[in-house]
Amino acid sequence: MSPIPADEYLTIEFQARDKIKVEGSIFIATAVPVNSEETVKDKLQSISKEFHDATHNCYAWRIKNPQPERFKYSDAGEPRGTAGKPIFSAIESEGLHNILVVVTRYFGGVKLGTGGLSRAYRSSAQSVLHKAKKVTGWITSEISMGYPLNLTGKVNQVLGKFDARILESNYESSARVRILIRNGRLENLKKMLVEATNGQVKFE
Repeated sequence: MSPIPADEYLTIEFQARDKIKVEGSIFIATAVPVNSEETVKDKLQSISKEFHDATHNCYAWRIKNPQPERFKYSDAGEPRGTAGKPIFSAIESEGLHNILVVVTRYFGGVKLGTGGLSRAYRSSAQSVLHKAKKVTGWITSEISMGYPLNLTGKVNQVLGKFDARILESNYESSARVRILIRNGRLENLKKMLVEATNGQVKFE
C-alpha cells in the first residue's frame, strides 16, 4: 500500500448521527466535519443546545488542516478519562482528521462504572464513524500574486492544471488574484507560473 501523502487526510463528508442503548442509558453520537477551532466551538454550542436536557455532552475533535495538528477531548462531567478519551480513541482508530464527535448521554438509572462508561462512549463514537461517509481532504495554502493583464489566459491555464481555486480576483490596470492550492502542489505551481509568464508573475 502506498503511503498517504503528507498533505492528505481522511475525514467525513457530511454530519452523521447514530444512537445506541446501554443498560438503560441512551448514547447519541454526532459526527461533524470541521476545519477550524471556531467551527468546533459553533458546532459544540449548537449540539449542546439541541440536547440541552441531556445528562452529558462529551466530545473529542482533531484537526490537521491547517498544520500543526490540534486536538482536544472533554469528559463534560463524567468521571475523568471515561468519555472524551475513548471518543478520541475511536477517531484515531478510524484515521480521521478535521472532525468533531459529540456523544450525548441520557442517564438511564443504572451506573455503568468507569470501565462500562469507557466502553459505551467508545462504542457510541465507533457506531457513528462507521456510518459516516469517508472522503479525502487536503492541507491547502492561500497565496496572492500579480501579473500583467495580457498574461491572464496563460496564468488561468496553469491554475487549471493544478486544480487551483481562485478566491479573489481584481483585473484593473494589472491582474491580482488570491488562490487556494493543495500544499503538495504549491512549489510546482509557482515554478510553472514563472515559466509561463517569463518571470512576470509576482508572488506576495
